Amino acid sequence: MARPLRIEGAGLWYYVMCRGNGGQHVFRGAKDYEGFLKRLGTVAAGFHVEVHGYALMSTHVHLLVRTREANLGRFMQRLLTGYTQWFNFRHETCGPLFQGRYKALLVDKSVYGAEVSRYIHLNPVRIAGGRRQTVRQRQAALRDYRWSSYRATIGLCSAEEWHVTKDTLARWGASLRKQQAGYAKYVERGLIEDIADPAEEAKAQSILGRDRFLDRIRRILRQRARGDREGGRLRRELMAETIGTVVARVARAYKVDAKDVRKACMGQRGNEARQVALWLARERCSSRATLREIGKEMGRVSGGAVSMACRRIASRTKRDKRLGRMLSRLS
Repeated sequence: MARPLRIEGAGLWYYVMCRGNGGQHVFRGAKDYEGFLKRLGTVAAGFHVEVHGYALMSTHVHLLVRTREANLGRFMQRLLTGYTQWFNFRHETCGPLFQGRYKALLVDKSVYGAEVSRYIHLNPVRIAGGRRQTVRQRQAALRDYRWSSYRATIGLCSAEEWHVTKDTLARWGASLRKQQAGYAKYVERGLIEDIADPAEEAKAQSILGRDRFLDRIRRILRQRARGDREGGRLRRELMAETIGTVVARVARAYKVDAKDVRKACMGQRGNEARQVALWLARERCSSRATLREIGKEMGRVSGGAVSMACRRIASRTKRDKRLGRMLSRLS
């Protein structure tokens, strides 16, 4: 499966996620959290990056940032490499700390900014608290959590100099106090409601935005695609196919009925065709449809189930050359 592609530009918003290598802890105690936040502020200032939200958990990091220049990659490299070196020296370890490339989704702030910010701030409670606690207990845990920007955003403590809160709060009222109360109410409603992962709405595995925003990104890509292989590849990916086209192609290749490809079929061959169709739909339809929409078209499964099927197929190709050739021919 192709890696999600990088889109860089001045004035763009990003939802960034990075995890510990092999699930290892990237923070072992308060000093590590403090060290990362200090470095985040320093590097953000040096690269003219605005930090609008963050949540640090023991094994992973979530950020909401806006770049004033087209430099997200250089910013993240300096941040993660510098922290890794500091962490290894402090704990007398060696080797990579974070798992592969960080993941970054380009965000249409006017449409998805609040949703992404809420998801980031709820993450520590979702991971640690679960549904076993009462709503009041989860609310207390959320408001007490030291290693996210939520406390500062709703006015429970002072914000770091480099932490920008005004854009997050702007839509929630006329005065700062009303804005903080309105945002807190919006976020904490997620303690009693099921909040979807915004990443499931991403187009081309890289963009959270509506058609007008996609048009803006296409214009950016046209300007740079002539001499930029990655920009050209993403532009081609944005010219996606329909799910129906993908299903029909897979059905022909496997000599099965297209209706069976869209539902769970009996027999190994039918199930493989379905999983291949899910994989190909994610590859070729992701600018027309989100993972959730692909799942709905393919038998009302969740976006997470689509992603899991894709991972299974990608894993199988490493040991199944026949399947690898099939995927290559179909894509």
